[in-house]
Amino acid sequence: MIRTACIHATSFTRSRCLVSSQNLGAKTANGRLHCRRKSYGASMHVNQKKLSPLLTGLNRLSAGKVGQIFKYRSTRSKSIHKTSSSPMPATRFKALAAPTMRNSSVAAQENQSHYFLDRMNVVFLTPRYIPIPRWITPRRYSFNLSECFGHFSFVLVAVSYATDDFLLLRAIAVAGSSFMMVFAYFHPHGRVLWLPLQWNALFILINSYRIGSIMYLQSVGSKLSEDLKRIKHDHFDAMELSDYVKLISISTEETFEGGALICHQGQKNRFIRLVIEGDLDVLRDGVHTYSLNEGNFASEAGLHAGLLLSGDVESSCTMIAKPMEPGKHMKRARVLRWDRSELIRLLNNENALRRALSAAMSWDIIRKLKGQRQYISDQKVDDPELWTRKRSEQTEDRYAAIIQNVLQCPDYFLKRRDELNKYRIIHHIDEEHHKLAVEKCGWTLEEYEVGERRHNSINYGQDNKVFG
Repeated sequence: MIRTACIHATSFTRSRCLVSSQNLGAKTANGRLHCRRKSYGASMHVNQKKLSPLLTGLNRLSAGKVGQIFKYRSTRSKSIHKTSSSPMPATRFKALAAPTMRNSSVAAQENQSHYFLDRMNVVFLTPRYIPIPRWITPRRYSFNLSECFGHFSFVLVAVSYATDDFLLLRAIAVAGSSFMMVFAYFHPHGRVLWLPLQWNALFILINSYRIGSIMYLQSVGSKLSEDLKRIKHDHFDAMELSDYVKLISISTEETFEGGALICHQGQKNRFIRLVIEGDLDVLRDGVHTYSLNEGNFASEAGLHAGLLLSGDVESSCTMIAKPMEPGKHMKRARVLRWDRSELIRLLNNENALRRALSAAMSWDIIRKLKGQRQYISDQKVDDPELWTRKRSEQTEDRYAAIIQNVLQCPDYFLKRRDELNKYRIIHHIDEEHHKLAVEKCGWTLEEYEVGERRHNSINYGQDNKVFG
């Protein structure tokens, strides 16, 4: 309030007048008020009279304040003198000095951080001019490093769209988000854009985690055995090494001596197997139909056609390790075994792995068909008619086992009807054999098409839905 009154008084008089309660009006002559710098007329004298009580009060108030200040300073000096004259223990001095030193170190760190941020602001926000000759254009084009980081961020995002490699795409995304964070913090407008900065920090954490997991899986893949590396190179070349490690990690290796039984016809089989060494013989009612060699799958049950069947599937043949031939060295059979339900859960979570495995199994089907043709051309079949009939029975029984497994889960059946039709086309299952397979499961074609099975209840005598 004192400062406001003094400002108004000074702006009104335009100079510092010599006015006090004793000589007010003593220096007036002929109706004029004489000041130190300039004299004013009678009208100014009247205004000065109006201001004299205010100035008098200000003088008294300021004198009282000054007295209080002097009184406070004298009291404070006495207390400081008494405190300095009294001896202070050394422990007390140390206790007081420690927080002071700590505060000074914190202040020094803050000053260093502020200095660093100021320097970075100067580096990133200082305008730089492009040297363009005046005969091209008289206009001067400027830029700063912050804008360059923003442009580079969007360029990296555009480059990532054209990248197929998963690891490289993640690395480019991390670099683009890092450039965008720099642009958001050192923004040309002078304010930090916290919203995009925080989102880009989250994207960097997610992509860094995925990059770390891929690099870890690749390091594990580099330590696989030579047999598994050979299988990867020869039969899973389209699959990424990280996905191959995931697939191998849930498998179990089995070893069978020559002639050992692996599974028999009509058995509920919940495993999918892959031959990695040796040979397996496949028998239908005791008749040898074909052999499985290195890289061949066994008991896949339509997985190559997209049928992700879980649980048990009835085996349509007997599978044994190839017996030792006379005069030849006995070679044991080694296979990788997957639990069908566990494998299906992995494939449902890993789309890239599912596509790569489906492609590998499709090539495996082609290799099996060519192997059967070679088996016939080498005249290893004693009775071609019997062999053809047993192969047809095996195909029909396999399809019936797939239908039986699918019909146990009505929701899955309704979703996977297209995959079943695809399997029928691949394996040449005509309408007649399809009808036989459905009837073997206790269904009719009408019930199969509708997706529900009806039967007369003994207790209630009415139709009840079993599936659907």
